[in-house]
Amino acid sequence: MKRTVKIIITSFIVLIILTLNVYGLSFEASNHYELENIILEQMREYNPVFNIKYTGSLDNIEEVLKSMIDKDTYLKSNITRVDWDISGNKTASNINVRVSYIMTKEERIEADKMIDEILADIIKPYMNDHEKVKAVHDYIVLNGKYDNNSLYFSDYDLLTKGTSVCNGYALLTYNMLNKLNIPVNLVSGTSAGEAHIWNMVKLDDYWFHLDVTWNDPVSDRDAVFYTYYMLTEKEICKDHAIDANLKIPKSTKEYYDYLVELSYNKLLVETGLDMYNEENFAADESELKNLLTRKITHHPLMITVRFDKSISQDSIINAMSQLYKYDYISVINYSLIDNDSKGEWNILNIFIKYKETPDNITLDFARSVYNTATEVDYNVYAQYGNKKINITKDVYIYPYDTNKINVSKGTLKFKEPGNYNLTFEYQGLRETVSITGLNSNAFEYITDKKPDNYVNVKVYDQYIDFSSINQWPIIENDRTMVPLRAVFEVLNCNVKWEESSKSAVVEHGSTKIIIPANSTTAYINGKANSLDVPAKIVNDRIMIPLRFVSEAIEKTVIWDDPNKTVLIY
Repeated sequence: MKRTVKIIITSFIVLIILTLNVYGLSFEASNHYELENIILEQMREYNPVFNIKYTGSLDNIEEVLKSMIDKDTYLKSNITRVDWDISGNKTASNINVRVSYIMTKEERIEADKMIDEILADIIKPYMNDHEKVKAVHDYIVLNGKYDNNSLYFSDYDLLTKGTSVCNGYALLTYNMLNKLNIPVNLVSGTSAGEAHIWNMVKLDDYWFHLDVTWNDPVSDRDAVFYTYYMLTEKEICKDHAIDANLKIPKSTKEYYDYLVELSYNKLLVETGLDMYNEENFAADESELKNLLTRKITHHPLMITVRFDKSISQDSIINAMSQLYKYDYISVINYSLIDNDSKGEWNILNIFIKYKETPDNITLDFARSVYNTATEVDYNVYAQYGNKKINITKDVYIYPYDTNKINVSKGTLKFKEPGNYNLTFEYQGLRETVSITGLNSNAFEYITDKKPDNYVNVKVYDQYIDFSSINQWPIIENDRTMVPLRAVFEVLNCNVKWEESSKSAVVEHGSTKIIIPANSTTAYINGKANSLDVPAKIVNDRIMIPLRFVSEAIEKTVIWDDPNKTVLIY
């Protein structure tokens, strides 16, 4: 059952010549507009009682007072009862307001503090808004439990007691995303014939519906649903109804299509929306068996696939039963969605429990990453207490473009130079690494254009050709200075020049580096770093101390004195 807060509004009007104000907070208003603003502002401050000396018209005053709360869905979700009485005469009245909230002002402050602490833990600097929304959604689902007894209604309850009805889920989603400056609304309506509330979230130029409550498995499995994640209005309204008088933004962009447009393949996998990829659809029982066999190889906690409506439940159970042949599986549970949000297929969610669950997974990249430009050898281990098991052949690696990189068991083969952010997943545990891959033919070294007093720079096993820019490294104050763009671009960084600040801006994954010309200070993700010698402009090229490269993007820099060569790996 998905229950929201029911607001009780009562009023009592007495016209007398004189009234005594016994309310601590007192305000003045001369018209309906001022009156409404005062009442709404006091409600936002969670003040339970206040008085307004009102000199405006009393015409339709009850309708004004009753309708104002409906204008703010957030306030409406925080209030359980409003009472007021009006006394005085037609030209000077006292309006005494008493409000009951789902939490106290002190609890609101405590909840906000807890939200700040949670966000500091789950939100990482490199995350985009799409990833932040998912992090918030997953945290709430994994740490909350639906209150089937309808005793708890607030996000404070969900944070402190771990349980609430949909009102608490939607409020916590609202308050967390609001603190992240991600546009978010509350949507009131019905679902399954009962009052319900959920959210709308704006990402880039598009609004999406998000129902965190319905993505939390009722059986409280340690899993996350994405069935009601970032839907269009058409999709959410298959089993939800939006209040007729509620004005909400249009929502027509399908999130799967948008992630594909953005090439956010990692999010497609982690939200299960890759089920809309053709390879994750089963037309019959045989295809379903093959699909589940392929999926279970990587030891996931949850499998989501689409299947044709013609496949019977008995056939589905037969397909799942074959998974028990793997001796590492303990329990399999499942749920069926008769019609997915698009209404064209059915969806099968499978939840897997394993006989052993690792404490963590670790990645080990072989030394060959430093002395070859085309291949990287790796091993992945699962830690079970004091026991360490090699799981390289079973780990799931994503996302990657097969035209740029080939992933086999234990080896990454790069077809194009680039920086690759890869996630390794096993039984719900994830580790993400950033790997720079270079083709052996990425750089050519032109020997006949070197100056007499030259310094070589060698990245992995390839030399950088500085002749093409007519500016070789120089030594100044016993420090090797190199052309910034030539070195950082070889290391797969994006480099641009900001004329207004006379600064070079370098981006490498989640790292942003700002290097002002003629300055001994550079900034890495906003943090000031001192340079041994100032960056300077020579022949229209900004030169930086090479040692800073190792500090900026965590590369190893070694000076090979006999060969007058700087080695970077």
